[in-house]
Amino acid sequence: MFFFRQFKFICNTLVLICAMAASVFAENSEKKSDDFQWFTLVPVLGYNEETHFQYGAMGILFMKPSYPGGKVPEIGLSAFGTTRGQFQLYLEPYFYLFHDKISVWTALMYQSWFASYFGSGNDPHIDTYTNYDREKFYFGNIWESAFGVPRYFKYGVEIHIEHTDVDFREDGELELPDPHSGWRNGAGYLISFDSRDITNWSRHGFFVQWKQKFFSDRIGDYTFDMESLDLCGYTTLPWKASFAQGFLWKRSGGDAPFDKQAGPDGTRRFRGVESLYFNGRQAIISQSEVRRYFAHRVGAHVFFESGKAGEYFSDLMREKWHKSVGVGALLGLNMSEQLFARADLSWVDFDHIGVTLNLRQAF
Repeated sequence: MFFFRQFKFICNTLVLICAMAASVFAENSEKKSDDFQWFTLVPVLGYNEETHFQYGAMGILFMKPSYPGGKVPEIGLSAFGTTRGQFQLYLEPYFYLFHDKISVWTALMYQSWFASYFGSGNDPHIDTYTNYDREKFYFGNIWESAFGVPRYFKYGVEIHIEHTDVDFREDGELELPDPHSGWRNGAGYLISFDSRDITNWSRHGFFVQWKQKFFSDRIGDYTFDMESLDLCGYTTLPWKASFAQGFLWKRSGGDAPFDKQAGPDGTRRFRGVESLYFNGRQAIISQSEVRRYFAHRVGAHVFFESGKAGEYFSDLMREKWHKSVGVGALLGLNMSEQLFARADLSWVDFDHIGVTLNLRQAF
């Protein structure tokens, strides 16, 4: 298993090299009189124990802002499959309206995949899990506005429409949860304070967001709710480095499906583990990271993360912390937007290695 994790890390490092070449090609394809970068391409080539080889591509189309110095709209598209017959298609447009006073984020996803279920609670074992097949259709939409509120504040609404079919492959040692197949439809609101200098690579400022979503069996098949409080702070350091500190609290209530419980996502919050590796009704995750850009589109970071989950708050406070230390490599895809691809190598609980490949910073 250790060999396969190292092999995956090598493959993902090669992906970042290909990503840099694709981004350079994108910039050089434009006319010299126009320094605006219109697109970036990232080949997907990786390996892990569950999917074996992954192959495909991720790309982002950039559009010129509506006024000089305005935010750049994006349309992201990714499609990749595996040698085990799994497939995912993801479309993510991001637009800005009324002089950037309103932002509109949309996501459309189809996924035919399988994942690992490690049981419920804060004490999973890395080698004890059950695989399950999942077919998922998802539509998400967030409208966020800054009209009528003080500077840096925003408020918004979110729509969540999802149909998921889950089929556990085997019984094994774990007690299996209700798969909650069917429609998970709901809506919610969010309130934010955002004083970051730039979204993709923040060097100073704060980000605070409270989000709450309600799902109902009147418009779907299940009734539950989800809440989260996201706190992030950023500051500059000597030698052109920057420091980021994040803290995330999550909660799920009601008849929440097992895959909507609170816990890590494995790519942004507590990197290098399977999604919901530890989980419960509540979870907290803390992250510290030092980032530095060097030259020629190359950057790096070191990080420390911790997290735990519990059924209720006092139970959460008594649980032990999971810990992870790691390093990451960064390659620039769009330097004017400070957009980087990253590959992270994590040492989880000082016991096993985890690898993550994604676009943008983790938090």
